[in-house]
Amino acid sequence: MITLFGNLESGNVHKVQLILKFCEKQFTRVDVSQVRSETSQPGFLSINPIGKIPAIITESGDVLSESNAILYYFGSDTSLWPAGRRNQAEVLRWMFFEQYSHEPTLSVIRYLKNFTEHPDQHSEQIKLLTPKAERALDTLENRLGKSAWVAASTCTIADYALYPYTKLANEAGFELRGYPAIESWLGHLESQPRFIPLNEEGAVHVATFEEYFDKPV
Repeated sequence: MITLFGNLESGNVHKVQLILKFCEKQFTRVDVSQVRSETSQPGFLSINPIGKIPAIITESGDVLSESNAILYYFGSDTSLWPAGRRNQAEVLRWMFFEQYSHEPTLSVIRYLKNFTEHPDQHSEQIKLLTPKAERALDTLENRLGKSAWVAASTCTIADYALYPYTKLANEAGFELRGYPAIESWLGHLESQPRFIPLNEEGAVHVATFEEYFDKPV
């Protein structure tokens, strides 16, 4: 069975839950949290030396990390990965946008506001990131004003990549009521087969960090 390492509060972990549920893959989740500094513990680093969640152990025992790489691994043999090199490049283009322009602003602001001990100490960083986050949302709104889906005429893994931290934009201080195309797109994606909402458990079994990493060899 697949093992997913990560916590439900993470948008990047949610991407993996989305693709695993879409592909009807059963999985166990090990609750690993950056906030609790578990990603820097030796046990987790022995699995993912990069020290980031999500990471998975596949059914064959292979280890894979980075949420968008995991989306491709499971999604490339499904309807979420289009035919044709140019169409595939368009999906990758928006996934790179998510990683370089979208996630580093919306996700970081959300983290600083909600998961640090003294959010007020990060006010200057939040101030610097806010216009960049607004630009990312404006870019996405403009795109979705012209197309029901981000990268193709149908849902792709690019939509899955962009969904979590867009949906969580309110936790970063951005109201989506001013982005009607984004709100419509969120609704379309949430009606996809086997969609799982944020913060909902998709695993058939959950283990704590201690239960998994302190188990006898």
